[in-house]
Amino acid sequence: MTLATFELNDGGLRLRTGAGQEQCEPGLALAQGQDLLLGHAAAAWVRREPAKVMNEHFHRLSTDPLPQPLERARTHADLIHAQLQGLWQAGADPSGEALLAVPGTWNREQLALLLGIADACAFDAVGLVDSALLTLAGAGPLARGPHAVIDGGLHQGLVSSFAQHPEQLERTGVSPVPAAALTDLEDCWLSAIADQFVAETRFDPLHTGASEQALFDALPGWLEALSRGETPEAALTVNGQRFALTLQRGALLGKVRGRYDAFLEALSAQALPEGTLWLHERLGRFPGLAAHLSEGLGQPLQPLSGAQLWAGLEAQGQGLRGTVGALSYLTTLALPARQDGQPLETPAPALPHAPAPSLGAASEMPNALDATAAPTHVLLGWLALPLKGQATLPVGGAEGPTKTLGLPQLGHLEHSEAGWRLMPEAPARLEGVPVAGPLPLALGQTVYLGTEALPLRLIHVQAADG
Repeated sequence: MTLATFELNDGGLRLRTGAGQEQCEPGLALAQGQDLLLGHAAAAWVRREPAKVMNEHFHRLSTDPLPQPLERARTHADLIHAQLQGLWQAGADPSGEALLAVPGTWNREQLALLLGIADACAFDAVGLVDSALLTLAGAGPLARGPHAVIDGGLHQGLVSSFAQHPEQLERTGVSPVPAAALTDLEDCWLSAIADQFVAETRFDPLHTGASEQALFDALPGWLEALSRGETPEAALTVNGQRFALTLQRGALLGKVRGRYDAFLEALSAQALPEGTLWLHERLGRFPGLAAHLSEGLGQPLQPLSGAQLWAGLEAQGQGLRGTVGALSYLTTLALPARQDGQPLETPAPALPHAPAPSLGAASEMPNALDATAAPTHVLLGWLALPLKGQATLPVGGAEGPTKTLGLPQLGHLEHSEAGWRLMPEAPARLEGVPVAGPLPLALGQTVYLGTEALPLRLIHVQAADG
């Protein structure tokens, strides 16, 4: 059984037990009379009572008094204790032990305070590790060279740099990025969608706290649909009157471009390593952001998911455990040795606005198949089409070999000496990240096309004689 683990990012505090049960809530608190609302309960009021909702306690991590001290919480540290204790009570691990995965921006004094807070909770803190380090360690075999992880929190983001040694992954630097604050990105999207409501319905959802809260509550679902390339309906009902419209991705991206440009400018000012760049899904969920940053930085961004922290946890096992009461802060982790004793080669660079193939794709291939084998077919939904002798292959449309699927024109495949690449003409996504242009395809890699998320994959069909 793996260690129960807290991931302490105020954009999404998570507790995962050794049995795999997960609790998640934002780092928010609100006093209502003698009651202290935490997490999702406080989020339900974040736009109705913005002056009363407290969201800086994890960002500040201090014993500074709250602007309005409460009976149950007088300092920022008290709010952190209340949230950790509440999460633990909701999903306590039978072992009574927990690992703390923390952002790299906290200093020694703040980490000492955190351990003091944890000591007052109903669990024993048995480990302390950099969360970006643990997540990257769970991202599968890593390309040779340096790596950097771009992540976001409620009030600021951060870039964590890593050096890969033959048997270790070491954090070498951390830089805050205020322009990557999740609250600012959310505000920008709320304003853009509100502008569309005003233009099309003459209703301003930001006019009252209740309608703004409704807009805020619906935002995550709309962002997810827009990221999939859909054109979702946005509907709000206020005082019995329903206002609805179809969200226009292109127009909305134009309105948030200034915020995206500020983010890009902040990243460009960083000394980013000339290696692999990763974008955490906390930021990758904003439509068009990954492609905008990739194009501006001139290199692809690999998607990094929250689930990879748990994969890193399982891979590291008991090696993360320290001595209770005398924990060391882990900024270096051992890497499992590859069978051939060699790390992966750095992937060939993709076009700036096209996310590079996922390095995890190779792990999906059967062990008996050499990763250098040439693709023989393309699998589109349930239809397998031979690639031999083809220079281009249409995907969808009324003509060509895929016409039996009854699909609109989704794009086409092109072949060159470098291999096959996809030229999308409809929304396409790779590892949850939108693809905005030509995409080199690796064997076994799956791309999802169109609003119906049709899977496309290059495969190798082996002859019966081997």
